[in-house]
Amino acid sequence: MFIARRCYTLDIVTTKTKRITKKTVSQHAKHLLVPHKGNQYHPHLIRGKGISIMVAAIIISQLGYNMLVHGNMSVLGRTTTTTVDGLLAQTNEARQAASLPPLTLNPKLDQAAYEKAHDMLQNNYWAHVSPTGVQPWSWITSVGYNYSAAGENLAKNYDSSKDTLDAWLASPSHRANILNTHYTEVGFAVVDGNLDGKDTSLVVAYYAQPAQPSVLGANTPSTSAANFSQPAVHSNNPLTYLGTIVQSLNPATVGSLALLTIAFGVALVTYHYRRMLPKKLRYTWKAHHAAYKAGGFAVLAIMIVSLGVISTGQI
Repeated sequence: MFIARRCYTLDIVTTKTKRITKKTVSQHAKHLLVPHKGNQYHPHLIRGKGISIMVAAIIISQLGYNMLVHGNMSVLGRTTTTTVDGLLAQTNEARQAASLPPLTLNPKLDQAAYEKAHDMLQNNYWAHVSPTGVQPWSWITSVGYNYSAAGENLAKNYDSSKDTLDAWLASPSHRANILNTHYTEVGFAVVDGNLDGKDTSLVVAYYAQPAQPSVLGANTPSTSAANFSQPAVHSNNPLTYLGTIVQSLNPATVGSLALLTIAFGVALVTYHYRRMLPKKLRYTWKAHHAAYKAGGFAVLAIMIVSLGVISTGQI
């Protein structure tokens, strides 16, 4: 009987504690995010201390992400974990999802891709056709690879192999190369260098179907033109271009933008309630402080996106 009563008492205490905790969390959230009389219609998130914590969180998240993933302490800097093996795995994963056979990595195509990437860095261009008119398929034939069909995809400064493939798959022309039913082999190159005065990581992919041997046993020279499209970050579709920008941002940056979006919304709601401020503040600049802060959050978000996009070479 004593034990049962004790258990019953503990149960009541536990339930009461949970209710208090839930109420406390709710109250703190209300003070933090919602303008009301209790916080003088000035949510704590957009006060000086709240803003300082947000900025610190943004910086720490960027430093922490780059340290954990890339092993450096750069903030919004250009880093990449794109690899040939990663590109091949992501490519074949996309082909498998489309019920297509996997592509085989061909060393000659790897070499052709490397030579093309090196030429772009050496001659400071990023395009399928070089400034001197060298066509994409010239790099394939220069390494002694004869093909009956071929294609080229280009990308630069994506954060990872998955990000690169996601950008290509978001573009119809690049997706067509990846999921082409005729291609059986592929070659990749990921080459770091300087392009237009910026540290750049270029990705070149060559997809191909090897030419069939002639009846005499010799390789038949290929005379067909390769299929290629504009580099991955250039698109006539604004939504596709926006998608490639979003995909180029690392998770820490996306989280920072989400936090700023919340702060921006809180500031707008606070400005809507500006007439509820104490009378002594209604006719001073403080009546519009929320509008100023909303503008500041928007500018900061644009700066973060711009720095991230510039660092990945998207503009």
